Amino acid sequence: MKKIKLSLLFLSLLGICLTGCNSNNIVDDPNNDNAQDNEKNNGENDCENINVSNKAMVVYFSATGNTRRVANMISSYIDSPIYELEPVDPYTQEDLNYNDSNSRVSKERNDPNHLTELVNANFDEFDESKYIFIGAPIWWGQLSWVINDFVLSNNFLDKTIIPFATASSSSFNIGGLKHLSEEATWLEGRRFRISEINEETINSWIDSLNINF
Repeated sequence: MKKIKLSLLFLSLLGICLTGCNSNNIVDDPNNDNAQDNEKNNGENDCENINVSNKAMVVYFSATGNTRRVANMISSYIDSPIYELEPVDPYTQEDLNYNDSNSRVSKERNDPNHLTELVNANFDEFDESKYIFIGAPIWWGQLSWVINDFVLSNNFLDKTIIPFATASSSSFNIGGLKHLSEEATWLEGRRFRISEINEETINSWIDSLNINF
């Protein structure tokens, strides 16, 4: 009688375990032989093959606030972590005077060895993220070099970088960025004019990527 009760208890516990796994979207194998699997796993139930959406994160540098607005809309739409890249030495309005050959950005542009040091270039969610949105304003036809320290400080093997930028008129290409991380997969970047910074435009662009975030 005790053996029967113990058997019933074991079956009840087994049913609870299986129900818990199913609630986590396990991909069922129709050819699975439960008895053989139980023997191979020594009676353990390992809830494997869980179907998880691709994880993403948003990382950006914003000089005047426009790129921050786009980054926040992306993060909100795909429900992802978001981090701002902050230079150790923040840029002032005078630094950003592109028309002044003596301004900070003008001097940095002409220095091929320049690297803007960041307060933090390593973030907790990076390792588990497959897709990395990287955004910045366009400076002289390229994404601001402020992002370079972040890209160079991380290993993008098996990751996809999705660049985005803001500018009133200038466009950009990713040709000058790929050397920063040759192991990454780079998608074509998207530039948003100031007039395009709205949820409808940004959400439509994300949908066009055909990625299940």
